[in-house]
Amino acid sequence: MQRAALGALGAARVSTGDRGDRGDRGTPGPRTTGTPQPRDHRDLPPGTTGDRGNPSPGDRGNSGTPSPGNRGTPSPRDRGNSGTPSPGNRGTPSPGDRGNPPAPGPPETAAPRRWLSAAPPALRELRELRARTGQPVLRCREALQRAGGDLRQAEAWLEAESRRQGWARAAAPGAARAREGLVGVLSEGSAAVMVEVGCETDFVARTPDFQRLVEMAARGVLEHCQGASGTKLLLREEELAQVRAGHGGDLLSDHLALAMGRLGERLSLRRAGWLRAPGGFVATYAHGWVPPGPAVAMGTYGALVACGGPGPGPPSAELRELGRRVAQQVVGMAPTALGTPEDELGGDAEPRLLAQGTLLEPGVPLGRYLRQHGGLRVWDFLRFQCGEQPPPDSPPA
Repeated sequence: MQRAALGALGAARVSTGDRGDRGDRGTPGPRTTGTPQPRDHRDLPPGTTGDRGNPSPGDRGNSGTPSPGNRGTPSPRDRGNSGTPSPGNRGTPSPGDRGNPPAPGPPETAAPRRWLSAAPPALRELRELRARTGQPVLRCREALQRAGGDLRQAEAWLEAESRRQGWARAAAPGAARAREGLVGVLSEGSAAVMVEVGCETDFVARTPDFQRLVEMAARGVLEHCQGASGTKLLLREEELAQVRAGHGGDLLSDHLALAMGRLGERLSLRRAGWLRAPGGFVATYAHGWVPPGPAVAMGTYGALVACGGPGPGPPSAELRELGRRVAQQVVGMAPTALGTPEDELGGDAEPRLLAQGTLLEPGVPLGRYLRQHGGLRVWDFLRFQCGEQPPPDSPPA
């Protein structure tokens, strides 16, 4: 009996030990068989391959995906890490951390922009010199280095250097002929002038620097011819180079050399013409791609026509408009002689202006048309075409 009671008590202890092993998650219960029990996955270090079975009941609240290094349930010390889960902890953040977003960091400092007003002094001077002179950046930088940062000295050096390079370009053997360019037309009172300035390409002819040179030449020639005698004057390249740009200004040849240094092409002051119509007016017309706007009209063709009304007194607006149409015909029909109002209608190659058929009524000669429409009288004319070979000098009228 006593042995039977002791055997029953031993069996009860063995059963109680097995149940304690299942309930106690910390220390495993005593071994009941010869096979060693597996270690609890919570006791393994992170990143090692542990128990790949199902998590224990205490860990079932964490439904995150196990990390590649630990495919079981994350340990309790990782459950409070909120925010975006790292590759090793992709579980759901704990309720205590969901209401506390991470504090924002310090604002990022924007990178400084270039070409601001707070640029270094050397950069501001370079930009200002570039805007004043229109010279390339490398030449402006060289000028500032030579002048020690002084803007006035740098600008003076650039001007002198441009003139030197311009004269060298003009005197270079085998330089390209200036076949492109512009014709500028300017009228004032009863007189008007027309100048032709040549360049190598039409690209340069479209630049503001070149068009300013044309305007400067036209104004200089108009002032130069104010004291001239007669009603017609022609200036060739050598004479035009000695004309000054305005009263007491520099020679046009100096401005030409400066423009050549800036634009990098060979330029030429080809010719100029001046007409005066005492008691009348000079009708003008410029044809080309330059839009109207400045006082000096520009184009690739130009014409001056000295006109007068049927009687004394200033011409009417209708007569001035008729004179402008005559200047248009001079550009379009390219006459070489004036003719008389009594001339009969000529053929298609008629060189006399007043014997040509008018553009408005081709079957009527221009001289007769003018008599029938206000009595406009035409005394003389000039026609320039950019790039053409100038005709022989004409004696002053």
